[in-house]
Amino acid sequence: MSVVVGPQSGYDEKGQVAPQVTVVQPGYGYGPPPGYGGAPQPGYGAPIPQPGMMMSPPPNFVVPAGLPAGMAYLATLDEIKVHQILELAEVLVGWERNNRYDICNGQEQKFMFAKEDTDCCTRQMCGVMRPFIMNITDNYEQPLMRLNRPLKCQGSIFWCCCLQEMEIESPPGVLQGTVKEIWTCWIPKYKVLDAQNQTVFTIIGDCCYCKCCQDVVFRVLEGETENEVAQIAKHWSGCREVFGGANDFSIKFPANLDLMKKTLLFGATFLIDFNYFEYRGNN
Repeated sequence: MSVVVGPQSGYDEKGQVAPQVTVVQPGYGYGPPPGYGGAPQPGYGAPIPQPGMMMSPPPNFVVPAGLPAGMAYLATLDEIKVHQILELAEVLVGWERNNRYDICNGQEQKFMFAKEDTDCCTRQMCGVMRPFIMNITDNYEQPLMRLNRPLKCQGSIFWCCCLQEMEIESPPGVLQGTVKEIWTCWIPKYKVLDAQNQTVFTIIGDCCYCKCCQDVVFRVLEGETENEVAQIAKHWSGCREVFGGANDFSIKFPANLDLMKKTLLFGATFLIDFNYFEYRGNN
């Protein structure tokens, strides 16, 4: 990914229009200058669509301190789609492999990739209880985020004392927040905390999250309030889900939501996936 930085929108000291900050995602380039390698290109400097994507952040947009510049692409999105990649080896022989995910925008254009990093023995022995590191990169394989889930027992009579949690780092090594499971009698509930341990979101799911042929929706509430600001939906994936256990999610939020909050909510989706929908690990 490349970041072209110039003066913000407006006029410079000479009274000329100044360029805006533009974030170019992999797969997009700029047309060659007139006479370079062929015929002159009208509108030289404008992005030329190629397989991939491009987006400019809002005027005067500044990536929050600590976040990688590549996260700026999320600034204008109102939806993220997470598609787990179907692993044929798991379907044929039941051998658990590292989970992989394509991360797309609302138009199904891939702009990130997530891959689990867990050793083979841990995957086979621990199943869905396994600890993992999830590395998230852009289309150029530049690291953007890392999710770290420690080992916590599940299915124990003391399960209320072994609640799941996961750290969200962006860039890898810099803690931005934590997702913590909250004990309730029957419904899934999570707190999403920032780096200062303040509650950013409360996520609440349905009491029944095993719905055949239906979507499962998790409501995202602002802080400790009842104000719903976003949704995480696990979509019914048909044959992909029945035979391969490959899950599809979408995260919907206001386009003007704070970038750091979008980052934390996106990361929380992976813990929800492992806690409720990675059923193959129980086989």
